[in-house]
Amino acid sequence: MATLVEKIKSARSKVKDEDFIDYIIVQNDRDGKGDYIKSWNHPTETQPTEEELG
Repeated sequence: MATLVEKIKSARSKVKDEDFIDYIIVQNDRDGKGDYIKSWNHPTETQPTEEELG
C-alpha cells in the first residue's frame, strides 16, 4: 500500500522530497484516521483532491 507521500508524488509528478520540508506538511494524529495533508503551500502545484489520491 502506497503512503500518502507516495500518492502525492504520483499525482503531482513535479513535487519532490524537498517540498515536504518547505511547502507540504503531512501529519498523522494517531487517532486511527491515518496520514493527511495538514498544510499545502507549494508555489506551483495545486493540492491533489481526495479522488486523485484515492
